[in-house]
Amino acid sequence: MKKSLLYFVLILSIVSCTNYYTVLLQEDTPLYASNDSITSVTIIPKDTEVFLSSKADKKNFRKLKWGNYYGWANKPNYTSYTGYSKTSSYSSSPQSRSSSSYSSKSSSGGSVQVKGYTRKNGTYVSPHTRSAPRRR
Repeated sequence: MKKSLLYFVLILSIVSCTNYYTVLLQEDTPLYASNDSITSVTIIPKDTEVFLSSKADKKNFRKLKWGNYYGWANKPNYTSYTGYSKTSSYSSSPQSRSSSSYSSKSSSGGSVQVKGYTRKNGTYVSPHTRSAPRRR
């Protein structure tokens, strides 16, 4: 019983983790509510930074996050955005999503630009500037 429960928890943790990368879209990209939807929720303009999942499904749809929007894009045309590191998003159920913010690989000076992100409780935090951490 304990062994099967351990396998279940292990499989659940593997399935519920998706890596997202910051990319720059090369063309206007329609965003769909699901990977089998016909009508788009919105169209994301060209040259926009978005979070794109690392894995595509069988129909070449990929999960995409942009501002308050979360959905699917069919074969998005993009380039890597090398100024930022990847983020991970963990969801235990479809109702509760959480994502972590991302930060610049190098920071110098007294302030740091923070991109917008969604907290565990669903609250969206707008992009802002904060002071750099102090060294002790």
